[in-house]
Amino acid sequence: MWKLLIADDEPKIRRGLSKVLPWEELGIELVGEAENGLQALELAEERKPDILFVDICMPFVDGLEFIERLRLTLERCIVIVISGHDEFRYAQQAVKLHVFEYMLKPVVKSKLESVVRKAIGELEQARNQEQKLVWMDQQLKTNSIAIRDTFLLKWLEGILAAEEIHSQTAFLQLGWEGAIGMIAFKVIHNVESGKAMRVWDRDLLEFALKNITEDLLAAGGTGRHVVLNDKKGHIIVLGRVDHYAEWLRLGQKIQDKMEALLEKTIIVEQQAADFIEDIPKLYRSLVKELGSKGSLSPIVILTKKFIDRNYGLPTLTLGDVAEGVQVSPTYLSKQLKRELGLSFIDYLTEVRIRKAIQLMSDPLFKVYEIAEKVGYSSQHYFSSAFKKVTGTSPMVYKKGIRS
Repeated sequence: MWKLLIADDEPKIRRGLSKVLPWEELGIELVGEAENGLQALELAEERKPDILFVDICMPFVDGLEFIERLRLTLERCIVIVISGHDEFRYAQQAVKLHVFEYMLKPVVKSKLESVVRKAIGELEQARNQEQKLVWMDQQLKTNSIAIRDTFLLKWLEGILAAEEIHSQTAFLQLGWEGAIGMIAFKVIHNVESGKAMRVWDRDLLEFALKNITEDLLAAGGTGRHVVLNDKKGHIIVLGRVDHYAEWLRLGQKIQDKMEALLEKTIIVEQQAADFIEDIPKLYRSLVKELGSKGSLSPIVILTKKFIDRNYGLPTLTLGDVAEGVQVSPTYLSKQLKRELGLSFIDYLTEVRIRKAIQLMSDPLFKVYEIAEKVGYSSQHYFSSAFKKVTGTSPMVYKKGIRS
């Protein structure tokens, strides 16, 4: 039932209003009567009425001040002023306070009933709207992951306008201001990393990969990352890049966890973009690179994985890699040349320089620190290799990024 409060300093008026209409039949319960403005405020705070009959002239706090203070706690209640004053200034001030109706004493019963029924209609409409909003909010929360992933997949596919991307990322509270990193994982089904062959249903495998990734990110406190399955069998991680070195380690950490738990060979590619409009292009680049990696022979796939994990070791040699993938150095060298068109040292240099370029985006890293992180004990040797691959020196390249 709707709750009614009467505030008037005249007992006769309060009694008359309390009995003038069949309140129960109208679905209304009289929850209190107040003889002054202060008492009315206390009762309103305690009983939270939906409809109030309020007189203008009351002791301690007059009706208009009462309404103004009431709005601070009960914004949606309906206030009907019943006053003996017909001065325009009172009515004008009441309108400013969003009073539902301004009625003059003595009140005509039929007119009051009409106003009350109108007020009930207004309350029901507001309640229905509120219930609809609550339902919509519940639906949104229940389906928030599906809604988010649908948006992200459309974004990756490049079918959304920049304005929609900005509004949706803000609405979903993704918090991706600045550089956005993307990590893409793919299972290589014909290359086993475990001791025993394990047969997985593909959907179940993708589900397991997604869960492993989400659990690892949650345990690491990286709440600004999201994980989704694209339509091509990849696991995609998207999130803000705060520190490039940590972000690069994150891809390796997830890959290691996937392989340890599922005993499958996982390949990974990761890059970052400074602008959200560049995400579709970045996604296409990573997927293309994973496709190229996945088409290689098992030995070369394992070799690339070994180098990707150990490129930071200054002493890494062809012999070390050959031992790691359990083939002879000569055979491995021929396979790399045949499938990649590169010698071992050329491929290793390419990997190191590619990783160095990623670290260049972090202004905190000095050139000599980047050189050390990608496996060069000499900055001079690093600069020479960098210029050979990119056509420019590390210092010039880094300055170009900053500008």
